[in-house]
Amino acid sequence: MIRLLTFILITAVLVGCTVWFADNPGRMTVVWLGYRFDGSIGMVALALLALTAICVLIWRGWTIIANSPGWVGRLLGSRRRKKGQQALTMGLLELASGDVRQALKHTRAVDRYLEDDTLTRLLTAQAAELDGNNDAAKRQFEAMLEKPDSAFFGLRGLLQLSLKTNDREDALDYAERAHRLRPRNPAVIVTLFDLLLTSKRWDRALSLLVDAQKAEVFGEQELTRRRALLITAKAEDAIASGENAEAIKLLRKALNAAGDFTGAAVLLAGLYRDLKQETKARDVILQSWRTTPSAALGAIYLETLTGDPLAQVKSVEKLAATNPDHVESQIILAEAALLADLWGMARNNLEKAMTRKTEARHYRLLADLELREKQDGAKARDLLVKASHANPDPDWRCGACGAETDRWVVSCPSCHSFGSVEWRSPLRVHQAPKTTAPDAGNPPSKDAAQKPAAIEQNGTIIDHSNDDDGGSDSDNANTPQKGTQPAV
Repeated sequence: MIRLLTFILITAVLVGCTVWFADNPGRMTVVWLGYRFDGSIGMVALALLALTAICVLIWRGWTIIANSPGWVGRLLGSRRRKKGQQALTMGLLELASGDVRQALKHTRAVDRYLEDDTLTRLLTAQAAELDGNNDAAKRQFEAMLEKPDSAFFGLRGLLQLSLKTNDREDALDYAERAHRLRPRNPAVIVTLFDLLLTSKRWDRALSLLVDAQKAEVFGEQELTRRRALLITAKAEDAIASGENAEAIKLLRKALNAAGDFTGAAVLLAGLYRDLKQETKARDVILQSWRTTPSAALGAIYLETLTGDPLAQVKSVEKLAATNPDHVESQIILAEAALLADLWGMARNNLEKAMTRKTEARHYRLLADLELREKQDGAKARDLLVKASHANPDPDWRCGACGAETDRWVVSCPSCHSFGSVEWRSPLRVHQAPKTTAPDAGNPPSKDAAQKPAAIEQNGTIIDHSNDDDGGSDSDNANTPQKGTQPAV
């Protein structure tokens, strides 16, 4: 609408001027250099307009001619960038497909069409790494360190190469340098943290958790867990070097950070026991028993008790009262009652424990009870046989490799995983007993033929067949136990 009004206005002005000049033609005479020109005012104005238009056209033509090299250059540059980006895309696709030769061919095209050699070096390095030529890949990544824009990516590449060749020292150096360039990069933080754990640089790992918290790499619960583990690792080193006072200070700090940390509680209670400070050891166990009871803590508690067996039972009852419904409370009460010859109390607590899940230790305690109370050797032997087929006892085991240790440690002695040792039962698969031949008309399905009788994971048994060697005890074995695996 505005354009239409503008056009009408301009047209009206031109028409008005034309009519005015027609009504008032006038005359103009120009004498210049011996020449004389006579004409009307309208013709002079038209000539001036024509001259102005010619000047504008000449100026526009000259501008186009003067700028044509840049315009042609931009056109050619756009075509080169398009070809370079297409070659880069094809190179990445060839790398993903595993064709190194074609990837290198496209890399040369990228180098020819794109001025920035960062992409070329990155693509060449990845192709060389895929081809197994780590030396060539390393040279390309090192060349990327020369430019600030590509230095981080070069360090990432060198870090991955060092990890691939198991060169932990160089990998740690590259990770530190990459972290300085980008302190909140999640991948670098996680890799650097793992490398610091491998080199046992606990203090540096603790300071790295501050950056991890800012970058939100770990949740609050995981940050607390890792911080407690690192403090406990320092305490382990202090115990090994004989600095018991420092170890106690660190372990208490770890427990303050994570009150349900069983590993720190076991180490601290054991240290107090070794130092003949039984009362402090029992105080630590009492505090930890409220949230995460375990047989390891119970064993230390029984070792610190003195006096006659009845007095020990009283002390154990005080411990069990802090978490009376937990199976470990019932087991430790049964053990103390057996030592005090309180047969009824021992049997009652064992039966409570076995209503949740039967384990080998339950049958061993029952066998001891039968032998001591009734001197029934046959029954005791039968219970020991059941113990050999029952669920294995929980113990300190690595959640990463399944290796068993005799005590809690920060890192698994077998696979060196950090914080993976927990109080747990091993994974077991029970094969179904052989049955009679199936009916020819109704053959068993393949899944049913390969299905195990029971699968246990994290102390829970899932039975697929009836167990006929324990009456009510075997039925109870199928009930999963909750809350008996303390979290480390």
